[in-house]
Order: sequence, then C-alpha cells, then structure tokens
Amino acid sequence: MTPNEAINVIANPHMAHLAAVAWANGGSLRGADLAGADLWGAHLRGANLWRADLRGANLGRAKLGGANLGGADLRDANLVGADLQCADLGRANLWGANLWRADLGGANLRSADLGGANLRSADLGGANLWGADLWGANLGGANLVGAKYGDDTIAARLAAAERLDGYTFHLFRLEDGEHMVMAGCRWFTIPEYRTHVASEYPATDKARETLDILDFFERRIA
Repeated sequence: MTPNEAINVIANPHMAHLAAVAWANGGSLRGADLAGADLWGAHLRGANLWRADLRGANLGRAKLGGANLGGADLRDANLVGADLQCADLGRANLWGANLWRADLGGANLRSADLGGANLRSADLGGANLWGADLWGANLGGANLVGAKYGDDTIAARLAAAERLDGYTFHLFRLEDGEHMVMAGCRWFTIPEYRTHVASEYPATDKARETLDILDFFERRIA
C-alpha cells in the first residue's frame, strides 16, 4: 500500500476492509480480491488496482481519479457518480457495471469490455475508446465530445438504433466532419459497414435489419 493509500484508509474508517486486504496481499492492492466490497465514497486517487477483482463492488462516488484499474474485473460493480478522471481502465471488464453520471473524462478505456454497462449521463469527454466493446451499453445523455477512437476525435453523437438481437449502433460526427458508426467494438464508416454486412452475413434478416439502420443513419446525416 502506498503512503497516499494508507492516509486515505486512516481518514476513512469504513475502508478498514480495504486495509486488511492490502495487508494480506503483501501491502499491495494489485490483483486484490475485493469482490462485493463496500467502498462507497472511498478515496483511492492514484491507487494501483491492476487486475483487482472488484466484481459487484460498491464504488459509488468513489474517488478513483488517476487510478490504475487496468485489467480489473468490475463486472456488475456500482460506480454511480464515481470520479474516474484519467483512470487507466485498459482491458478492464466492466460488463453490466453501473456508471450512471460517472466522470470518465480523459480515462483510458482501450479494449475495455463495457457490454451492457449503464453509461447514462456519464462524462466520457476526452476518453480513449479504442477497441472498447460497447455492446448493449446505455449511452443516453452521455458526453462523448472529445473522446478518442484511434486517431479519430468525436464531436457529437447524432443517433442510435438497436437491432432486435439487442446490438446497438451509434452514429458519430467527428471533428474532421467524417461520420462513423460504432457497434460493439466495430468502428466503421457507413460504406465500410455495408461492405462488412455483405461479407459476413449477406441475404439474412440480420443483414436487412442492419442495412435499414444504416439507411436511417444516412438520412440523419443528409
């Protein structure tokens, strides 16, 4: 445990469980078993929680700015209103996590699994979304202005549509004026997505429904 983490534990008595876990783990929170832990409002700025098990943990309003959560298991975790500014969540598993109104500004979400996550009204401004899987994620009211996907920078989210199988498509306008479609971990222009459909599942109900969504997106752009 770093000096800052120790100070935070002393200042927050409800974090005694966290201190005990760190002690048992050789003074480190790397790879720590914190599944189901109640860490509501915990002060963990800059903490090293790399590959920690935080499944179902209560991290509502936790202060995790700049924390290393790379590869952490956060499935079904409560992160409502959590401060995750500039946190490293690369390859983290956030399936089904509740990130309502969470601050993810500038966070690294590269290759993170956000399937089914609630990102409603979350701030993702400036976040790195390269390779992130957003299958079924709720982005209603989320701020994605300035979010990065590779070399692309998002300027606005223009529309969203969902297939009957629950696969959600998002239409974005980039700062350079280009339009991109995000669906799951896919990031295509509309023509590229049409080519993908023709190659992977042509002449199917799934193809027809996907093409209808792409037609709708093109009308939104026009």
